[in-house]
Amino acid sequence: MSFRTRLVLIITAVFIAAGAALLAVQYLVVQQLFASAISLTTQSCVPASILTDSTDVTGTTAPEGAVPFSTFGSTDSATITGCAYFEEVAQAIPASTPAQTVAVDSVGGAVLQQSTFLADEVGGGLLLWSAVTLLAFTGVAAAIAFWLARRSLDRIGEVTATARDISERDLGRRLDLPGPDDEIKELGDTIDGMLDRLESAFAAQDRFVANASHELRTPLTTTRTALEIPLTQGDVPEELEPNMRRALRATEQSERLITALLTLARSRTDLEHVEHVEVDSVVSAEIEELAVNDVTLHADLSAASIDGDGMLIARAVRNLLENGIRHNVTDGELWVRVRRGKDRVVVEVENTGAPIAPATLALLTEPFYRGDATRTSTGPDGTGLGLAIVQSVVEKHGGTLHLTARPGGGLIAALSLPA
Repeated sequence: MSFRTRLVLIITAVFIAAGAALLAVQYLVVQQLFASAISLTTQSCVPASILTDSTDVTGTTAPEGAVPFSTFGSTDSATITGCAYFEEVAQAIPASTPAQTVAVDSVGGAVLQQSTFLADEVGGGLLLWSAVTLLAFTGVAAAIAFWLARRSLDRIGEVTATARDISERDLGRRLDLPGPDDEIKELGDTIDGMLDRLESAFAAQDRFVANASHELRTPLTTTRTALEIPLTQGDVPEELEPNMRRALRATEQSERLITALLTLARSRTDLEHVEHVEVDSVVSAEIEELAVNDVTLHADLSAASIDGDGMLIARAVRNLLENGIRHNVTDGELWVRVRRGKDRVVVEVENTGAPIAPATLALLTEPFYRGDATRTSTGPDGTGLGLAIVQSVVEKHGGTLHLTARPGGGLIAALSLPA
């Protein structure tokens, strides 16, 4: 059962137990009060010696132990509850009755029996109606408990839904719960404080990556220049030239990696420059800059535009195209499509290639992923950050990146952005 259901059942059970205990105590108290009242009436109106006799009232002669009613009338007992009944009975007896006496034990027994019957009737009715009332109020208590549980847990549901939507790329959001300063608001404020710390930690990490990448570019550029000049001028001995060129390629690869890291760090921060971007023009320009001689390119570019960072969008499109070319087969094909929907702009890049396992798709956007030998992330010209940068750029623009294994081998990468 859900927590809400368990809470309602617990509250209802507690109400039933408390109500049953209260009604039981009330019933016992009422029964005790009836017993005390009957005992008081009997003791104040009928002497104990008479109550022990069993004289019949039909005789005309006063039985042994009978007491004239005048004996009772001389006391204040006639003012006690029930004693007036004895007086009325005595006055109704004919005056010819000897000594005007009455067997008050039989009359007292009748009164005692009637009082007991009355007490039993009232007690039974009280017990029945108490049970009915408890049953009715149990339904009311269950309804109130359900309403209270829903009202309380709805706020927890809001906290859960908002916390679920917040990711490492959206740490700027906060719960900021309204309402009274209760335990639920304290929970929300605690989560907000945790998000503040996480945001600071991620920001510090991104700053470190950006600063480190920036600082590394200068010595790498110097190293590349120092290698290129002697190779260009032919001043390198023949036996050293292969090693020099290998070092030059490694330097160029490091520069591309650092550039990719800078782009990734930039894509994780807030957009500083937003402009009107013609997506079809960006895709067309990137296609012209890339060498696609080894594959057959099919382009279908519809006019579409978005508002965003043009440089980051161009980087994401270029990474998709490079990925489609690098991980293609010999004499393969590449399809590039740009289309506009009602409120979305979709850039789709489809390429032929080796089959991709479904479990691999979710890992392709992880930096430096090397799980599939046929799609090694860091090939001769790759950095292992291409799709990771694409996803980061897309999410920063409020879009999504959807990867699908192409039937027959290859990948379909669909980049969707708000129009």
